[in-house]
Amino acid sequence: MPKFISTRDVTFFKGIARELVDEVIQNLVILYKVNLAETRINLYGEAMDKTWHTGVEIYSLINKDTVSSAYEGFGSDANQNIEFRFDKFACEEKNAYPEIGDVIYFDSSYYEISNTSEVQFVGGLAENNFSIVCSTVMVRKSQLNIEERIK
Repeated sequence: MPKFISTRDVTFFKGIARELVDEVIQNLVILYKVNLAETRINLYGEAMDKTWHTGVEIYSLINKDTVSSAYEGFGSDANQNIEFRFDKFACEEKNAYPEIGDVIYFDSSYYEISNTSEVQFVGGLAENNFSIVCSTVMVRKSQLNIEERIK
């Protein structure tokens, strides 16, 4: 990859990436952002019952681990880690930037974002990052206060 990239090159890369993810792969997920204005926090800055903004549909590249089960006396409990890769520019257009603590709905399960990063440099320039990588952990629906989406 050359060190110096023109604006035209960046626009070309954006177009190809958007077409590939949105038109070919088509992994649609729903991102739920924490509503900080309505979520009550305790003395330690923790929230027991979070409230959420309306979910935003965004296309994503997905890297899944296998589902594992843990048996702890009360039956089995499923665990899974998934890495979601979002188009940074699509997130900016929808005004939905994924952050730690937000929840992603995918494949009939909810995943809480535990880490995000934007370290994929194109041409060595930080402003040429194309994706937001989110590491997530599966959470129980009973732990969330999210209503079912209406189709």
